[in-house]
Amino acid sequence: MNKKTFLKSLILIIQALFIFTFSSCEEDNSSRVVIWTSNSEFAQYQELFNNTHVDCKVIIVYKENPALALPPAKDELPPDIIVGSWLNSEDIISNFRSLDYLFDRKNISSSRFYSTLLKAGKKRNTQYLLPVSFNLPCVIFSEDNSSLITDNYTLSIDQIKEISQNFNVTKKSGAYTKMGFTPSCSDDFLYLVTKLFDTDFYVDDGKILYNQTRLQDSINFLKNWTSSANKSVQTEYDFSFKYLQSPIYRQITSGKTLFAYTTSNNLFKIAHEQDLNIDYRWISQNNKIPVEDDLLMLGIYKKTENLANASEFITWFFHTETQDSILKRKSGLSLDTDSFGIAGGYSAIQEVTEKILPTYYTHAISNLPPAALLSYDSRYNARWASYKTKVIQPYIKNTITAEGEETPQDFSEYEKEWQKKVFD
Repeated sequence: MNKKTFLKSLILIIQALFIFTFSSCEEDNSSRVVIWTSNSEFAQYQELFNNTHVDCKVIIVYKENPALALPPAKDELPPDIIVGSWLNSEDIISNFRSLDYLFDRKNISSSRFYSTLLKAGKKRNTQYLLPVSFNLPCVIFSEDNSSLITDNYTLSIDQIKEISQNFNVTKKSGAYTKMGFTPSCSDDFLYLVTKLFDTDFYVDDGKILYNQTRLQDSINFLKNWTSSANKSVQTEYDFSFKYLQSPIYRQITSGKTLFAYTTSNNLFKIAHEQDLNIDYRWISQNNKIPVEDDLLMLGIYKKTENLANASEFITWFFHTETQDSILKRKSGLSLDTDSFGIAGGYSAIQEVTEKILPTYYTHAISNLPPAALLSYDSRYNARWASYKTKVIQPYIKNTITAEGEETPQDFSEYEKEWQKKVFD
């Protein structure tokens, strides 16, 4: 059993024990705070909070996707607080109550959050959700190749393309012995390129919409990248099969490839577990770095009957001292290899990410998230992860691999198949 599975199981056990205790003792519901979450790290935060608060206790209820669990069923324990991704879509955010009072009463200062992330939790200038943690896309490379990298903090996809192409080496036969980067071999990178081109996928009245011209532009860019730098998709596949089957940090230290694509949470888990000779750059375009879609957010359920204690937990959680204690406890218990930072990412509290987190993750100090460059599309819906992997990524993949007069399947066909599987 891996650590993530263990923590999920632990949450369920703790949840059952707390529910039994409270129900058997007929405890006043106002003394407990029920948190629905998909993030297993909150089991640790629950323990820390309960150990330091006498009159208020937290109960964790694990939900694989809290956004899809709303509203609560009649026979289940309703939440006071909900923590998860995809909570800020138009149809889900209506389940939350305004949090503006936390700022008005000075429980929390809005200026402590990354402004882009805080804005994602607003609707019509009212703050319904607070950002908890986030991650960013990046490329990693061996420090042995640092002289090839042209920027100290970020790289655009045009820069990655140019630098990686110059790294390529072929035999007289034309076979590649080195290939700087293989864009077609990463579904997540292909999707990232559509975001960098501002394809602007979003949900409106239950339908997924997007800028068709920009989607096509991103696909044309990817096809040109592969054909001009690496000959063909098949060449990239062949090279990947031969040389890039090891973990990504071994790929870049092998000398066979220059870049590997990943995200900050995976990067720092790798770097923290082993003493590796690696460096990284954030991926940007037009002075923007797109925050990963699954931005973790927190809100208070609009029908809570325990607003005071729910507010107490939120105020406690977003204190800098609390998050320092969380990171210190993880480090002391050797839990830091299971999940990066706060709840699996950079803290949405800028001071924590910039001043405290690097003391526990030394690789983080060399390239902190540039607040002015962060961007986030706040209109993803509750089924976005499924839609991305079942519709967008297969469409891009099959379109860029189409050869000659072959006609790839239309985007709408992928969407119809996905809707049939999800809703039938």
